[in-house]
Amino acid sequence: MDPSYEAYTIADSTWYEPLERCQDSDSLFSLSVRELPQGWRREHQGVWEFLMPGDTGKLPEQGWKIHVSATPGAAEETIEAAWTVCRQLELPWKFLRSRRIVAAMNTKYAHRAASGKAVTVYPRTTDELRRALDELETVMRGRPGPYVLSDRRWNDGPVSVRYGAFILMWCERADGTRVPALRTPQGQLVPDHRRPVFTLPPWADVPDFLAERPAADGESASLGGYEVRKALHFSNGGGVYLAHDGEGRQVVLKEARPHAGLDANGMDAVDRLRTEDAVLDGLGHLPFVPRRYGAFTAWEHHYLAMEYVEGETVSAWLGREHPLTRHRPTEAARTRFAASVVERMEQVAECVRALHEAGVAFGDLHHRNILIRPDGTVALVDFELAAPVGSVRSAALGAPGFADPALTDPREADLFALGCCQLAALVPLTVLTLRNPRSVASLIELARASFPSLPAEFIRQMTERLALSPALRPHLPPPGTLAGPPPPLTPPSTDTLLRGIARSADTGRKDRRYPCDVAGHRPGAALGLAYGTPGVLWAQHAAGTAVSDDDVEWLAGAVRRAPLDTPAGLYDGMAGAAWLLHRLGHPQGANLVDRLLAGPLPASPGLFSGLSGIAHLFLDVGLKDEALALALRVRERVGTKGLLDRPGLMHGWSGPAVLFARCAEVTGDLQWAAAAERAVRCDLAHARDVDGMLQMHSSSRLLPYLAEGSAGVAMAALALPPPQAAALGADGIVAGAARAGAVEVVLQGGLFSGRSGLAYLLSHALSRTGRWQAELDSHLRALTLHLAPYEDAHVLHGDQLVRLSADLATGSAGALIALAAAKNPGSRLLPGAHPTCGWPPAGSDAPDHPALRAREGR
Repeated sequence: MDPSYEAYTIADSTWYEPLERCQDSDSLFSLSVRELPQGWRREHQGVWEFLMPGDTGKLPEQGWKIHVSATPGAAEETIEAAWTVCRQLELPWKFLRSRRIVAAMNTKYAHRAASGKAVTVYPRTTDELRRALDELETVMRGRPGPYVLSDRRWNDGPVSVRYGAFILMWCERADGTRVPALRTPQGQLVPDHRRPVFTLPPWADVPDFLAERPAADGESASLGGYEVRKALHFSNGGGVYLAHDGEGRQVVLKEARPHAGLDANGMDAVDRLRTEDAVLDGLGHLPFVPRRYGAFTAWEHHYLAMEYVEGETVSAWLGREHPLTRHRPTEAARTRFAASVVERMEQVAECVRALHEAGVAFGDLHHRNILIRPDGTVALVDFELAAPVGSVRSAALGAPGFADPALTDPREADLFALGCCQLAALVPLTVLTLRNPRSVASLIELARASFPSLPAEFIRQMTERLALSPALRPHLPPPGTLAGPPPPLTPPSTDTLLRGIARSADTGRKDRRYPCDVAGHRPGAALGLAYGTPGVLWAQHAAGTAVSDDDVEWLAGAVRRAPLDTPAGLYDGMAGAAWLLHRLGHPQGANLVDRLLAGPLPASPGLFSGLSGIAHLFLDVGLKDEALALALRVRERVGTKGLLDRPGLMHGWSGPAVLFARCAEVTGDLQWAAAAERAVRCDLAHARDVDGMLQMHSSSRLLPYLAEGSAGVAMAALALPPPQAAALGADGIVAGAARAGAVEVVLQGGLFSGRSGLAYLLSHALSRTGRWQAELDSHLRALTLHLAPYEDAHVLHGDQLVRLSADLATGSAGALIALAAAKNPGSRLLPGAHPTCGWPPAGSDAPDHPALRAREGR
């Protein structure tokens, strides 16, 4: 799982929700709820409680702020001590509201730069900064707390300082994303980088008492006698590094930060490193266990030095070699791969057996912890969750899809994880069984059908191991028997998806109407097409159902409440709401277009959050001149280095290419057609041909998807005028992208980065060539695997597969768009993906913008 998703899995077990919505009333700190003394006021800011003296006035935009870290157990005393100092000095400050929040902010995969902070103080002058540091050090000295990686520690206590923003300001990166900002002396807003290492803007004023202080030992690259060559992995608990020892031998250094990387049992990274140290020391005679070289402490951090095992993870091997990620793999390829899986999983089974005979359960068996050496033998790494086989397991950490919290016997937990490893090597979708246990039978059948050469004994052992899970057991054949295959998969029902979306709505909330991806909780995203209500309403319309008046009025109200600095993009902000409301003829649509016309507009030229999406909106409302002016600004930047370098429809030059093709249709000007071809060529610079499959190299991966990947580039190729399409070889691009998308295994189900988006491309390729019907049907049937039951309906698993989503980009609304497009191949249902969109049809009496009517004297 992407670590950035972890914080959004704490508050709710079904949806991705911000941490501030977690139920923590039983662990609130006293100061969070008690009455403040006269002259002080309180503001709730997410998970923070902001306390200000009455004469605070307006805070400076930025400056030196003070952080105090704390462990969950010591946090209340730390907060009370900070309150004593801040009340005495009349300083504005904030603190985390509860013990549960403090723990959540310091989990293993919490944000490394922000983790550990329990208190933030905002001195307004240099004198206040010095006095606050001295007073806080006096009352905090000796209190436990993790080191705040983004800060410079003040002496030896849990107090640290950092130069940063006091109030939230935003700036836009080249890719269109908005990030917190600082203001330079020239008045320009630049990113307020929050890295897990102390950094300082070159123009920041440094008080003498800070400038004179030497860097702490922890900010040095020296690690005793080891020369660090590169970082292999980071988590909030510490890093993993490749290093050389004094003899020139390659070693792995595993780092553990005290009080950091907490698990559900309250153990920190140091506790887990000690466990691993003891296991390696006791099992060094086993050939698949890395040899222990030593342990040491550098500054506050603990390190374990161990053998560097050359090889690749099973996860990396599967990503490169799995035949079901290829278009129409041969029987020979399937047979070779199945034999390799059987052989390697048998080795892993032997490793597990040997561990259990030695009295140790591994505790964290999954594909990223199994290494394949160059000679084909396997080794296990990462023993920090190991436990005696006779102990009682308390599931505090574990890889989704490879662990069952209900299993308390460590030996059984290992064997179940082994069964998951076997199945996931063949069909890497075991995480779907967490919320939909019934899917395990379909996954096993898919494995058997895709790899008919699998030995019956392998399937029997795998099934028996999976049956250790109480949740999966009812959906598997009894031990020693062979059940028939489950009923064949059928495409999901539109009615079921619509009902699931309706059941998921939360009509009492103002921040969002429908559950969404974690990105849907960013400012303005609830108004955009990707993650917000407009995308869901558009999908409902495309599916042939009436749009709810209550939903429309909720959206209109959200538009009225939107602050002035709300993002303006079509897919991430106000233009999405304007597009939908305009299509409905709602008066708020025209008001919102006026607001966009008044600016400011984003700098990015892209479709998702930039000028291309807004230009499409302006064309749709009849503001041709304004749209062409924006399109010209985009055209002038085609090919600019560092811009839109994630090829695909949403984040690459393919989005602007579709806009240029539309401008060519509108104006008849061949310069627009040439620009469209040039923009597609920019994305094709990232193209890779893998066995006839066209994929895009982006974000260090080969991607076939719609938002980022070859499916999005193919959509742009389909939009090109005929002469440019012929010059570029558009038919070959579409065919190559279709082959990349016409595969059996796709991890996610969503429209932007999953199976629904690949189906959307295939439906349009089908309308162009008459091919791909069988592959499209296969995707629609397999889309059922990505659904999970919710009340009396189904909802799509969102991105990362550990929560559900109803939005357009990652959830059920996107699946509805794919199903609607499949029913009518060639349907133009995704705004900005085609020169026109399908609602209302061209030539209909669509409402236009009042500015256009005034200009034309109507």
